[in-house]
Amino acid sequence: MRDKIFLDTNILVYAIESAQTSDPRPQIARDLISRSEVVLSTQVLGEFYRATTSKRRSFPLTHEEAVVWIQVWKRNEITSIKTHHVDLALELTARYNIGYFDALILSAAQLSPCETVYSEDLNHGQCYDRVTVINPFM
Repeated sequence: MRDKIFLDTNILVYAIESAQTSDPRPQIARDLISRSEVVLSTQVLGEFYRATTSKRRSFPLTHEEAVVWIQVWKRNEITSIKTHHVDLALELTARYNIGYFDALILSAAQLSPCETVYSEDLNHGQCYDRVTVINPFM
């Protein structure tokens, strides 16, 4: 059995993008989300909703469309954010000089426990305590 992996919001957003493009990121994201050992957090689901329904998107999802996708993503293991996630995120924010919400992603992954976070928002290859970030689009 493979180790569990944690996916950041941007992976889910790319996964719903059209396959009618030469951009390889949507297919890479779909390949990641289709793995059996995926872990997400309630934060990631909320960020997905906000990002995909934003009026700043060229083609924002409706509320109903976003909810359907969230129901699909909920088939994976979902970590709820608790106070111990917040405490660890605050420590990671100070230790690594990163944004709080990025640190909250890392804390959710670490406490799941996952050794790898797939994201394009953090430093590729960097280990944050026991979690290594991989940018799958590099």
